[in-house]
Amino acid sequence: MGVEYDNTPMREPMTDNHNRRTFLKLAGGTGALGLTGLAGCAGNSSNGGGETGGGDTITLGGSMSLTGDNADLGRLYKDAYQETIDRINENGGVEAGDGNTYELEMVLRDDGTDASTSRSIYQELIDREGIDYLLGPYSSSVTLPASAVAAENQKPMVEGGGASPEIFSQGNEWIFGLLPTANKYAKSYFDMALAQDSPPETVAILSEDDTFSQSTADGARTKIENEGLEIVVDETFPTGTSDLSTNLGRVRDNDADILLLCAHQQHNIILANQMESQGVNVDAAMGTVGSLNESFKGEVGANGDYMYGPTSWDINANFDDPVYGGTQDFVSAIENNYDYTPDYHSAAGEAVIMTFVNAFESVDELTPTTVRNTIRDSDPFSTVYGDVSFDDSGVIAKNMLIRQWQPDPGLQTVYPSSVAQSDPIYPMPDWGER
Repeated sequence: MGVEYDNTPMREPMTDNHNRRTFLKLAGGTGALGLTGLAGCAGNSSNGGGETGGGDTITLGGSMSLTGDNADLGRLYKDAYQETIDRINENGGVEAGDGNTYELEMVLRDDGTDASTSRSIYQELIDREGIDYLLGPYSSSVTLPASAVAAENQKPMVEGGGASPEIFSQGNEWIFGLLPTANKYAKSYFDMALAQDSPPETVAILSEDDTFSQSTADGARTKIENEGLEIVVDETFPTGTSDLSTNLGRVRDNDADILLLCAHQQHNIILANQMESQGVNVDAAMGTVGSLNESFKGEVGANGDYMYGPTSWDINANFDDPVYGGTQDFVSAIENNYDYTPDYHSAAGEAVIMTFVNAFESVDELTPTTVRNTIRDSDPFSTVYGDVSFDDSGVIAKNMLIRQWQPDPGLQTVYPSSVAQSDPIYPMPDWGER
């Protein structure tokens, strides 16, 4: 089959081997950038759906934040998807339960973290391209309307980038999430702080005005109340805010013991830099999303030291995986081919693909309904992310770990103690002592 290439520059370093295996094309309809991964030319490729009978291609389609403030995180999913699809295809494809062998193909379009754009993309992928199996977008605010499209059209969607409980409380039987829901993100942070010799008594919460962040803050408030702690600052700021100095001034003036930022990476960067300028000295500070990324630390440098973040995955874990062999093989593949170290977003992205693959291999007939039912009812299966299975609401059952940026040796898992690499540095030093 013929392939049309364009000269659009790649957004990330890629090896010659990856340049051979992947290409970028301009996607029709929305004018967005589409990514399609092909390991070889198929003789009788399906039209993107997957209900091919004897066809040889299954297409997975979705939207992702490939530009804008969340592009760094969207890239992690895209690269993990692509690496995993390429490996599966190079190893002979998917031996499905219907007796056929399929290559995987991906269409991934840029939604810029815009909910309406994402919704239009998914509807177009279904209506115009006949895609039956959907890769979810990044962020809860985008995933919620996108999952509604999946339900309206009865197409299974697997996602690793949306964790708001609202996504999974609608009775939607077509959405499956690989992140613990947002209301659980801060629980382990408070458990960690309360286990210290000088536990906190007062808490400050700053939260971004979006679905995920508000759900995270709601869960934190419930935990705080249950533990008998006092909230001394509780403020919400608009998503587009570029200055948190006023909010942080109130955290300082109210003498909060610990700080929780419920927001995405860009606001974690702002927080880490402005905590110093505002003289905010707390025993602990955690950002819920993005504070563990290398790109975050690269932006803030030493200002990011001692910051905490939650994660559903530890790079030092070693889980068996049918594609990579184990977690460390996946880590090496991403480092070698994309020139960065993966984090939990990457691992969840791999598990998204493997959730579909596990279902494809198990069904007698390849249809959206049989695949949905198989995902829902499947026993735990192995991925680089750990064992995956879903509860009745479609959410993975998984506890969060807490990691901390330490000056030496760097990013460390510090809670729970059963998997900790080191003890937390608690309380964190005042700015004048660093």
